[in-house]
Amino acid sequence: MSGVNFALGLLVCTLLVPGTVPGSPLLHCHEVRSSFQSLHPGMKWAPETPVSGSELQVCLPKGLTCCSRKMEERYLVSAKHIMESGLQVNSARLKFLIIQNAALFQEAFDMVMRLGRNSTLVMLREEFPALGGGAHGAVIQLFLDMSLYILGLDANVDDMVTSFFSRLFPLAYRRLLGNGGASGASEECLRGAWRETSAFSYYPKLMMTRLSRSLPATRVFLQALNLGIEVVNTTQHMKAGRDCGRALLRLWYCPHCQGLLEARPCSALCLSTMGGCLGGAAEVQPHWRSYVDGLGTLDSVMRGEMDMEAVVLRLHVIIKLALKHALGVKSKVNTQVSGMCAHTPHRVARAVAEHTLTSPVVRSPRSINSDPDQTLVGRRREFMRSLRGFSLFYGSLGEDLCNREPAALNSSLCWNGQEMTDKFPGPGLRKSHPHGSEAKQKPPEPVVSQIIDKLKHINQLLRMVTTPEKRWKARPGGGATRRDPNRQNQGAEDDEGLESGDCDDEDECTGVSGLGPPPRRKRLRIFAGRPSLAG
Repeated sequence: MSGVNFALGLLVCTLLVPGTVPGSPLLHCHEVRSSFQSLHPGMKWAPETPVSGSELQVCLPKGLTCCSRKMEERYLVSAKHIMESGLQVNSARLKFLIIQNAALFQEAFDMVMRLGRNSTLVMLREEFPALGGGAHGAVIQLFLDMSLYILGLDANVDDMVTSFFSRLFPLAYRRLLGNGGASGASEECLRGAWRETSAFSYYPKLMMTRLSRSLPATRVFLQALNLGIEVVNTTQHMKAGRDCGRALLRLWYCPHCQGLLEARPCSALCLSTMGGCLGGAAEVQPHWRSYVDGLGTLDSVMRGEMDMEAVVLRLHVIIKLALKHALGVKSKVNTQVSGMCAHTPHRVARAVAEHTLTSPVVRSPRSINSDPDQTLVGRRREFMRSLRGFSLFYGSLGEDLCNREPAALNSSLCWNGQEMTDKFPGPGLRKSHPHGSEAKQKPPEPVVSQIIDKLKHINQLLRMVTTPEKRWKARPGGGATRRDPNRQNQGAEDDEGLESGDCDDEDECTGVSGLGPPPRRKRLRIFAGRPSLAG
């Protein structure tokens, strides 16, 4: 950052050195020479008296000039450095805001998963001690799968829930429900029996529904933050190409060659030059605005069943009610399992994966009084308030770079790329910028096109995950596919009818005691003691 401030300071110093009055003949080069040597100490390339300038390639004079070819080359390097430094400074706050919050939310999501896992393990130990430690592995694997899914694992949320209950049921059957019947049942048969017998009622479906709404929202939220970092980082490190360097040289330093050290570029010339140098970055603006708005919409809908914190911290209630239901229909389940699995070929059960997973030492979770701003919801709200301040970032990027220059000492004149002209022309007069045509809009640079494509992709995901329709399904890769109303027998083709999004009012899945969002007094202070990271 010190190098950036040094470069900008040098530009200010050189622009504030008194120079030739516009329109007066160029008699000497003392001020120009002094200004150049302040930028490049020890360089002896500045002439003491005006020269013809026949060797110049960009700052072509109408008469004599105070610049040599070597000076022009050094000025070009300085001009490119000033613009690149300005980009870094201008993007720094936005980049810091997204990076810090992405790390913070990732840590918070990990903490929620740990708390949800520990609550479930404590519940099993206290409510169903007969299960012993055998169910711990199934719980640990479920929460590990959910954590990896949020990070981008190519997985299906329904499959995670199905796998969990398929692991849990054999243990529950043998240790809670079994009365000696089907004692020789194979592990494979028992793993599928819970669906055939409806041993856990609709609770697996309810669990699928809630996780299939909250986890994809959380996943896309993190994906969007990481992509935002990539977009801003790419912008921050854009380099000035050959044509851009020449345009910047003409914008900032060519007037020095004429002794006009006080000259400031005309606004239109500066904006058109920056537009060309930024490689079409202004075309990112509508997609960036959609990105910010999409994140805001996602934040607003991440409540209730789409709030990962609320859902994950209540999973132990769903699992408890599922096991209690199985106990309540114990006789029926035993009869059905006996008929299904009593005569299946017995296989030696493989060492269950549960026992290969280390069970953490868990303690009963404490209820902690919470401040709304210390929850995930509160921190997302604070982050979005700050991010919305950057919603016009790309649209105003060129203007912001132009505004970094000090104000002109003579506010009535400006540099149009060839000479000084009236900054505010009279009625009916049109300002001329001879070299403005160089900055005509071109197709976006490849790197800018890639940024736009990435923003389009994440914006599509943001729209899909915030769809108001209930019946959408979390697919591998994190996408969401709407249910096709024209598809026949759709439910039967998806996991025995256990389709995510299918557990709504008609299935009597809502309004169950204890399954709503946790009361505010039980919401955990995820960010207690942390300083605000909003910009």
